[in-house]
Amino acid sequence: MFSCFPSAFLSWLAALQKALPETGAVEKGLEKNKAHFYSSLYLYPNNVKFENQEKDEKIILLVRRALITNAPWIFTALILIFVPPLIFIFSDLFTPFISISSLTSLALTLFFYLTIFGFIFVEFTLWYFNVGLVTNKRIIDVDLHGVLYKHVSETRLSLIEDVSYVKVGSIRTIFDYGDVFIQTAGTLTNFEFVRAPQPAKIVRIIADMIGGKSKWK
Repeated sequence: MFSCFPSAFLSWLAALQKALPETGAVEKGLEKNKAHFYSSLYLYPNNVKFENQEKDEKIILLVRRALITNAPWIFTALILIFVPPLIFIFSDLFTPFISISSLTSLALTLFFYLTIFGFIFVEFTLWYFNVGLVTNKRIIDVDLHGVLYKHVSETRLSLIEDVSYVKVGSIRTIFDYGDVFIQTAGTLTNFEFVRAPQPAKIVRIIADMIGGKSKWK
C-alpha cells in the first residue's frame, strides 16, 4: 500500500509544477506578471524589488530551484507528521514497556510538531530566498547558507562572455531542470543557477540580452 506512495507523490508534484504558472508570459507578448510564493521561474515579476535596485532597472527573470527539487523534504515532512498518530494507534504495543502521563505525552507531541514546523520553515526559507535575478543591467545571485548567512554577488551584462546549461540524468530530463552557467570576463566570479527550471529558456533569454536583442530590455 505504502510502496507506491513516493512515486504517486512525485507524480502529483510534477503535475502541480506543470499546472502552476512557471514562466509567466514568455510566449505571450511579455506583459508583466505577479510572482507567487511558489514561483520558481518568472518573467517580468512586477511585485519584486531588491536592495540597491537602480531607478531605471527592471527585473527580467526571477529564478529559484525547480519546484520538484523540494520533493524530498516535503515527502519527509509528510511522513513525520503521521508518526504521532501511528504511535497513538499502536500505543498498546508499547504500554507494557513504557508508561508516561498524558501531560508528558502531550508535551512531547507538541515539541515533535514544533520541530517539524522548524524543519519545514528552514527548508522553505532556503528554497525561497536562494534566488537568481536577471535585470536589464546585470545578473544577481543571492545564496542563503542556513538562515543567518547571505551571500550576494552580481555582474554587469556587458561582462558576460558565455552562458550555457547542463541537464544530466533522467529525473532532470523528465522534469526539465538543470544547472545554468554564466561565464564572466577575466578573473571575475562565474555564476550558477543550480537546478533551475527550463534552463534552455533561461539561457536563450540571457544570450539574447548579451547579444543586444532589445525585446528583453
